[in-house]
Amino acid sequence: MSFRLRDRVASGDAEALRAIAAACGNFDPHELDYVPEILAELAAKGEQASGYRLLIAEDDAGPAGFTLYGPMDEDDSQFDLYWIATDPRARNRGAGRLLLGETERRAVAEGATDMFIETEGGPAYAAAHRLYAGSGFRPVETTPDHYGPGRNRIIFTKAFAAGHAAA
Repeated sequence: MSFRLRDRVASGDAEALRAIAAACGNFDPHELDYVPEILAELAAKGEQASGYRLLIAEDDAGPAGFTLYGPMDEDDSQFDLYWIATDPRARNRGAGRLLLGETERRAVAEGATDMFIETEGGPAYAAAHRLYAGSGFRPVETTPDHYGPGRNRIIFTKAFAAGHAAA
């Protein structure tokens, strides 16, 4: 089964995408509330004013994963990947790779020269770290205990050569 991509907020997305993020098991409960807040801001203000971009992978069962990303306030040629999450039913089916690759391509089309991902360390994030590394991102900074005792922050980055996202 393949995935379709869309980049517009639709009815029911706030609940569906929050549920996908919750199913990942990596996010604190208070973090999950950011997903509907960001979607509401994106729907109300649009991409340019909100600073957020959305990409959803869907299959016949509905949303299977998503990314939320956008240009940094300080330098709009540098993009942050704020969220990437896939529903457990979509894991190991290419949804994460598809979403990350298309997110990169779209960011580059907007002039991105670099993308950054802030994530947590630890075994619960091993699959995400493999996805990032397999897509050419490299860890550039680790902050011990940033999220609490034993919960390190890792920042991954990828530079895009001459405005082209690598495959």
